[in-house]
Amino acid sequence: MNHLHPSRRSGEPSAPHTLFRPVVAFLLTAAAWASACASPPPAATAARVERLQCDPGSDEAHLAELLNNGTILEVQPRYSPIATMKNSPGERVGGVQILMRPPEGISPERMTRILQCHSARTLLGQIDRLDPSRDPFSLPNAWVSINVKPKDGNYAVTLEADKIEDNVQLAAIATSFAQAHGVSVGSRE
Repeated sequence: MNHLHPSRRSGEPSAPHTLFRPVVAFLLTAAAWASACASPPPAATAARVERLQCDPGSDEAHLAELLNNGTILEVQPRYSPIATMKNSPGERVGGVQILMRPPEGISPERMTRILQCHSARTLLGQIDRLDPSRDPFSLPNAWVSINVKPKDGNYAVTLEADKIEDNVQLAAIATSFAQAHGVSVGSRE
C-alpha cells in the first residue's frame, strides 16, 4: 500500500522541501558574499599599511616638508550616484580630491606612501593627530584610502573612507585645510 499523498508520485519531494534548498543556497551565498566584501577593521588595515609601507622616522619628516612646502591649488568633494526612493538620481559625498603641487623630487608613488603611512600611524596612535586645518589625511576612527595621481602637471590626492559620514567629514576637513592655505574651495563642475 502506497502511503504517499495521491497527487505525488513515488520519490518526488514535497513542495516545502523543494523550496527549502534554493532558499538555503541563496542565504549561504549571500552570507559568504557579505563576509567576503566586508572591510577589515580600520586598525587592522592601518597596521598592515604601517608594516608594509612605512620607513622608520623618515616619512614624518617628508610629511612635514609636504605640508609646509606643497602648494594646495584646489579642493573638490567627490560625488557618487545613489538610488533614491523616487527613482530619481541622487548623489552622496564619496570622498574628496585635493589638487596640489608637491615639493620637488617627490613622485606620486612616494607621496602616496608618505600620506598612507601618516594616516596609518595616526590611526594606530603612534603619532599625535595634527590640527585638521593642517592635516586632512587621517580620521580618528576610520581608515582613509589615499591615492595620488598626476593631473595636469600637479598631483590629485584622492581621499575616501568606507562610510558616507566619514567622507562628509573628510570633505569638511579638506575644506578647512584648503582655507588655511588661502585657497577658496571650488564648486561642483
